Amino acid sequence: MDELREDPEFGPSGYLPERASKRARKIVLRAPLGLQWVVGSLVVGLVVVVAGVLLLNRAAEPPPAPFAPVELALDGLGPAQQVALDGGSEPLLVVAAGGLPRAFTLPEGPVPTWCDASGLLEAPDGAWRPTGRGVQGTPSLAELPSTVVDCVLYVDPTRPGTPATPDEAGPTPSCG
Repeated sequence: MDELREDPEFGPSGYLPERASKRARKIVLRAPLGLQWVVGSLVVGLVVVVAGVLLLNRAAEPPPAPFAPVELALDGLGPAQQVALDGGSEPLLVVAAGGLPRAFTLPEGPVPTWCDASGLLEAPDGAWRPTGRGVQGTPSLAELPSTVVDCVLYVDPTRPGTPATPDEAGPTPSCG
């Protein structure tokens, strides 16, 4: 039987045969980590916390122009409503049914209203899902970039999105 080495230069003995231990390429920590590693990790942690606090504080600021606040407070919005932006731009449609409010350009014709029975926005000439997607061939609505900060909806009326492809099928409008 091989005799275990007592030489501390090679670390603990017995875990590799002597011949393999001489040829093996491995990393072995031969001493405990110093105080500089503890201090370094605390400094890095502190930098991460400070960066997170700065990022969260900056996220609570209103977005820059061309975003504009909606004249009506979020708690005053219905499921779907025509609103104007502060500054008197063209009116737009805000849909708050089914989650966060979304802003859309108004379709031609009468303003759509929300129908609880079908779960659709309905007008005499078409119907839309709360996401603005047209149902049964109705052209979809163009969504406007929007964000909510401190319970105020901000909308960018200058960049309407590309409308989605309308659904050829879907629920039947029941309130219009």
